[in-house]
Amino acid sequence: MMKFISAAVLLAMLSPASANETADSCRSYVAENGGDDSGCECLGAAAAADPDLAAAIAAIEGPEDLEAADQSTKDKIAACFPNADQG
Repeated sequence: MMKFISAAVLLAMLSPASANETADSCRSYVAENGGDDSGCECLGAAAAADPDLAAAIAAIEGPEDLEAADQSTKDKIAACFPNADQG
């Protein structure tokens, strides 16, 4: 039982860092490639709750990677940037 509690505490401590890291990576991506970073906090929170999404986002380094991402990843990213197609 103690190992389970320790693992839960460790996971809770790591999740905000992961969210922050993903949000920071998002902001860096936007700064480098243009766009609006208003959804980066949302994306960080989504990635913290979904390890597969976090891994997929971590693999995106440029527009080509984003374009090559699977549709599920694109949909999850788009959910954090609902006004991206408006302009």
